[in-house]
Order: sequence, then structure tokens, then C-alpha cells
Amino acid sequence: MKHIIYGLASVLTTDDAAYAVLDYAAALAQAGLADTVHVPTVDRWGMNTTSSLLLAPAIGVLVQGAPDDELQPDTAGFITELRWRTRAVQTAG
Repeated sequence: MKHIIYGLASVLTTDDAAYAVLDYAAALAQAGLADTVHVPTVDRWGMNTTSSLLLAPAIGVLVQGAPDDELQPDTAGFITELRWRTRAVQTAG
């Protein structure tokens, strides 16, 4: 599990989802673009939820390790979509 730290807040998600967000944020920054993503996350009570993030060139995103959680959100579809978006941004330039 990883924390995605965004501004003064952090959200908890799977390792793969966090790195997909980081890769997409980097691709967007390199292209000078922005987008919104809806990340499957786990709240402080261990319940699955969704966190929405605006990814833009001037907004920093940090991924930090977190203890594993048995109640990991299902992120497979999210990761597939974000990898597709990342490739689209990288090949469009």
C-alpha cells in the first residue's frame, strides 16, 4: 500500500495504483496538460472509497510507503485506464 500525498492531504491506495498516478502526472507535466483522476482508495476506517485528484504541471504529487492493508481497493480497471491515458499523452506529443 502507498499514500498519495497531495497538498496537505494523503490517500491510501495500492502500490500499482499509486505508481500509475505518478507516471500519469509526470506525462501530463511533460506535455503541459492537466486532468482529473478518480483513484480507488481506502479511508481511515478501512472502507473502500474514491478520491479525486487534479493532476497538473504545477501541482506536486508524492508517493510514500504505507503498511499493507487487507482491505485493498480493487484498482485493476483504474490502473489499466491510467496506463492507457499515460501512453496517449506520451505518444500525442
